[in-house]
Amino acid sequence: MEPFAYDADFGELMDQAEQLTASMDTIGELPRVERNLKQLMDVSEQLWLRTAQTGIAGKEATQVKASVLLGSKGFTLPKISSHLESLSTTKTLEPLEPLPETDIEGFLKNERENTILSIIEETRNSAFEEADRLYWENLRSDWDQQKQRILNSFVGSSSSAADVSVDLEASVIIPTDSRHRSSMDNMEMSYAKQVSEYNECVIHGGIKPNLAEKFSQMTQTFDDKNICDLWSMVEHMTNIPIRFGEDTLAARVSSQVQTAFVNQARKYFEEAYVKYMKIIVYDNLQQASLGGIPGMYHLVSSFLNVKLPVETQGFEDGKVNGHPVWAFIYYCLRCGDLKSALRVANEAGSSLENFFPFLTEYVRDDERRLTPRNETLIRVLYKRSVQSTTDPFKRAVFCIVGCCDIKEDHTEVADKIDDYLWLKLCQVQVVVPTETTSSDYLTLTQFQTKLLEDYGETHFRAYQQPLLYFQILFMTAQFEAAIEFLSRIDQLRCHAVHVALVLFEAKLLALPQSVNAQMLSKDVADIPPMRRLNFVRLITLYTRKFEATDPREALQYFYFLRDLTGAKKENLLMACFSGLVLETREFDMLLGRLEADGCRRPGLIDKFGGDTQKIIEAVAIDSESRGMFEDAVKLFDLSKQHEKVLDLLIKMLVHVASQQSTPLSKRDRFQKLAVTIAERYNNLGHTASRDTTATFFLLLDVMTFFDLYHSNKHQEALDVLKKLKLIPFQAEEVEQYVTSFRDFPDEIRRCLPDILLAAMSCIYALYLNTKNKSANRLPAGKYSFGNDGNGGSERYLASLQKEAQTLITFGGMVPYRMPGDTVARLVHKEILMH
Repeated sequence: MEPFAYDADFGELMDQAEQLTASMDTIGELPRVERNLKQLMDVSEQLWLRTAQTGIAGKEATQVKASVLLGSKGFTLPKISSHLESLSTTKTLEPLEPLPETDIEGFLKNERENTILSIIEETRNSAFEEADRLYWENLRSDWDQQKQRILNSFVGSSSSAADVSVDLEASVIIPTDSRHRSSMDNMEMSYAKQVSEYNECVIHGGIKPNLAEKFSQMTQTFDDKNICDLWSMVEHMTNIPIRFGEDTLAARVSSQVQTAFVNQARKYFEEAYVKYMKIIVYDNLQQASLGGIPGMYHLVSSFLNVKLPVETQGFEDGKVNGHPVWAFIYYCLRCGDLKSALRVANEAGSSLENFFPFLTEYVRDDERRLTPRNETLIRVLYKRSVQSTTDPFKRAVFCIVGCCDIKEDHTEVADKIDDYLWLKLCQVQVVVPTETTSSDYLTLTQFQTKLLEDYGETHFRAYQQPLLYFQILFMTAQFEAAIEFLSRIDQLRCHAVHVALVLFEAKLLALPQSVNAQMLSKDVADIPPMRRLNFVRLITLYTRKFEATDPREALQYFYFLRDLTGAKKENLLMACFSGLVLETREFDMLLGRLEADGCRRPGLIDKFGGDTQKIIEAVAIDSESRGMFEDAVKLFDLSKQHEKVLDLLIKMLVHVASQQSTPLSKRDRFQKLAVTIAERYNNLGHTASRDTTATFFLLLDVMTFFDLYHSNKHQEALDVLKKLKLIPFQAEEVEQYVTSFRDFPDEIRRCLPDILLAAMSCIYALYLNTKNKSANRLPAGKYSFGNDGNGGSERYLASLQKEAQTLITFGGMVPYRMPGDTVARLVHKEILMH
């Protein structure tokens, strides 16, 4: 029973398998697979190998496509490939092997090629070296400018250090009016007023007023004795009755000018001491016993009644009018009254008979000098008897008259710095006799070196008493070092700047050769301890504090730089004025503005005379170099450089023409500015060339097309584009437009890819819109073919497809390299229309 059951079951299983196979044969179009597992494995390996070789097939496909593309242009790819393979660079730049000496022809050929190779190599090396040199020069120049800005940011008052410059790109934000919050204090405003009045006189060509006198009179209203004394010093040291040429440095070291400096300094100290004497006498009238007789003789006598040190012992040679004779003579000399000193010596009688001839000659000489013979005699007399005397006034008088013992400071008599400076200036000799040794005489340069370099700021405690240190340097004709030191003190910087203005106008200020030099510098060609002051940097640092809030006043100071040039030979007035305009952005106030009728309303710059057109143009060029093209356009327009205005506008518009316009965007600002200028030029005329004008107006029309495109006004956008005749919309026009495309300016050709894509997008949008509507609701216009069922719609869709194909053909034939995905995007849109 069991075997039979097994056989029956197996038979049923076979029948079921056959039925299953038969049912599979009737399912679909799939082929039957009659392979075992091993065969399937072999087939899969073969398929995998084929897949790995798809790169080769892809390369072949690429070659086929290249052949088709080049074939349409008349090129044969196999010939080009064979020609390229035949080219070899191995014979061009490889070193040549030496030839036997008997092969003359080969030798000459070899020499010729070697010469060519050497020239190429030298040119290559020189080009690389030149590029490297220019790169490092540019890098150093940029670093110097940045370094200068960093250094300048540390100089100035605390209020100016906290000043933050305005972002130049933020011109769309309405600026706050900060002019009512001036950064200048009362003293600075008073100085600025005097500067403005002085410049007014200079501009109108009248007689220049005495600038030092104007400043001195102004400072007296502030009732500050120290500042009044400062300007008294400036008035004395600039009142030089000598007119010299433009070479300030040569004049400063000349004996004539140095003698005048020494005499003026002594005169100041003498006049100041007379004032001091009068104060002492009038404050002690009872003790002074002045009496009613006027004159310096009696003033000195009364002064000695009050101030002669009682504790000083050892007076010699008797008394005159109850006072030691040498003290009497010294104080008469100290007041600058030589005749009174001679009177005292005469009244002394025989006790001064050896000294009286020397004093007489000293008084009668205009330069207060003895003859070389008498100088030698008085020096011998001083060394024999006077040097060891106990009378300090006698030693001081001998040293003053005979320039003896220049190393002695006479601290018993000259106990104040003013007395010390006056006494040493009396001993200074500008012209040293040739037959004597230099160690016996004190020259002005030696005295200057001693004060500035040997003693210096530490010895005189300069920062504890800055005006005193300024006096020491300034009264010894070290103007540059004195001004530079005073400019370091915040509270005194304004005085230092205006002292520099006075000296600069008097042509007494030594300037460096480069405007990028340090504030105080030394030149190897100068005689020590001569220094040079960077006047330009001093002015710009001073005005930086208030140029943002008081541009009018800053411009007055820049006017002093009108005759100076910068590192690039640019006029510094124009450079500083340009920086001021760009920093404050007060274009209308400083430069003026154009009215509706095209006339320019004068600005502040017109008050200074000169070529205002040239100045405005220089500011415009500076704006362009800084990348501030909107401002540059307005400034060139203000200077009537119409060609430059349109040229800049074209460069600005071409970059934003295809962008979507949004309020206050860069494109919106550029377009409004361009339309305003276009309307004015159209109505009032201009001087730009015809080609530039045509390109400008064509670009404006292109922007109108993009505005319509971004507003989804596709039909209107296409109508504008067809009127511009930039791209073809009919197949028979392609050749003509390809030929005429070469005549378009580069700025218009640069917009071609965006124009093609936008035009294709408009066509595709119209295609979709038409396809989604009924055939009887065609858009009105030239493509409306009547209401004939679905035929009109189909013909309109077909025309759109032809226009799309025309754009693709034009894009492939036009001689212009477009972005890689432009053609692909055009083709993709065209495919979607099928």
